[in-house]
Amino acid sequence: MRLLPRSLFGRLTLILIGGLLLAQFLSTGLLLKDRVDVIRENTGIQLIQRVASLVYLLEDTEPRERARIVRAFSTPQFRTTLSDSPLQQGVDAVPSNHLEMLLRQALSERTEIQVAINPIHGSRDRESSFWRQRREVSDRQNVESRPSRFRPPRSGFQASIRLSDGNWLNILRPIPEGVEQWPYRLLTYLGVLLISIILLSLLAVRWVTRPLGTLAEAAQNIGKDITYPPLNEKGPREVRNAVRAFNTMQERLRRDIEDRSRVLAAVSHDLKTPITRLRLRLALLKDDALQSRFEKDLDEMEQMVLATLDYLRGTESKEKPVQISVNALLESLQDDAQELGWEMTLTSSKTAPYTGRPLALKRCLMNLIENAVRYGEAADIRLEDSPQKLTIIIADRGKGVPEDELEGLFNPFYRREESRARETGGTGLGLGIARNIARAHGGDVTLRKGKLHGLEAVITLPR
Repeated sequence: MRLLPRSLFGRLTLILIGGLLLAQFLSTGLLLKDRVDVIRENTGIQLIQRVASLVYLLEDTEPRERARIVRAFSTPQFRTTLSDSPLQQGVDAVPSNHLEMLLRQALSERTEIQVAINPIHGSRDRESSFWRQRREVSDRQNVESRPSRFRPPRSGFQASIRLSDGNWLNILRPIPEGVEQWPYRLLTYLGVLLISIILLSLLAVRWVTRPLGTLAEAAQNIGKDITYPPLNEKGPREVRNAVRAFNTMQERLRRDIEDRSRVLAAVSHDLKTPITRLRLRLALLKDDALQSRFEKDLDEMEQMVLATLDYLRGTESKEKPVQISVNALLESLQDDAQELGWEMTLTSSKTAPYTGRPLALKRCLMNLIENAVRYGEAADIRLEDSPQKLTIIIADRGKGVPEDELEGLFNPFYRREESRARETGGTGLGLGIARNIARAHGGDVTLRKGKLHGLEAVITLPR
């Protein structure tokens, strides 16, 4: 998915922060809900104790004295009235079975009891059913109610208990303002804690994934230089195992290349020695025509041997990377081409110096230029430079090659002269050698059809 980060660090960070945020939001929500429940429960228990005391007192009092006792018990935060009917529960009231059960236990299982939690919504200018009942209770008690002096509470309890004489004791108990408000100090602490954990998690993820970045960088470096120093085996166990396997692989590759170098040196000596002996014996021939044919065959044989050894040698080079002026290198190759009678044009802008092996790059470019001149009449070169890569395009003016055969041109000894050349020549190794050199620099050589005609060899070298 495009929304997912591409790096391992980004994905681990996303998973970690997402999990932390989800856990924090859920825990905060549960904490706030539990806090409200506890506040309501404690407030309800206090209400039950007070209501039970009032009910027992009224039951032990003469009926004519009950109204006076009820008025004496009534306060702005604990409204009590006597009436012949219970309080009406609003549509937004929520019956509290738990508090009703506790109240029944406190009142010896009295059957006619109604307990509800009545939420209050809206501004203080909009009366809910609970607020309206509270004002009506105050009116019945001849107590002036001024709701404009204070804000309505968020919620409150209402309870109705039927007494033995048939009257109902009605109680309204609003939860005090501010009790159910959000605990901003606690939320601030939780926010600071969450931010601190996220920052520490980012540092931890960076610390854990850093060896993987080092491993990727080392993989690119040994592609350019097999003698690159091995990595230190540190970090988590899995990372240490990966680094150890990487170092072992690098050591095996280095030994294989050294063995191949020794074999190539021996093969080079063994092949060149018979050719040299044949040249000495050729000088003893008295037939000039036969001597000329033999000499031509020996020249071709020696050329093939040298080209084959060059191809097999591949990326092996004792050259050290240095800063190269690509413009100056191409200009010197243009001078060499003109001396050889080749047609070569150079279109280039000023490019930044490139770090590479100058002799190897010169051989790579020379092979491609020679290939373009031999099979496409001329070589037209242009440069494209950017902070990420250097691109050198060598175009010829030949007939071109079908796209399905382009990759095959890099195969050793592959030649397609019948469609591209006017005369036979070459060993079919030039393109392969050029690609090996480019890949040794971390780049590549590809072929594509020209814009108008012929082929374009594209050398891409990362900076």
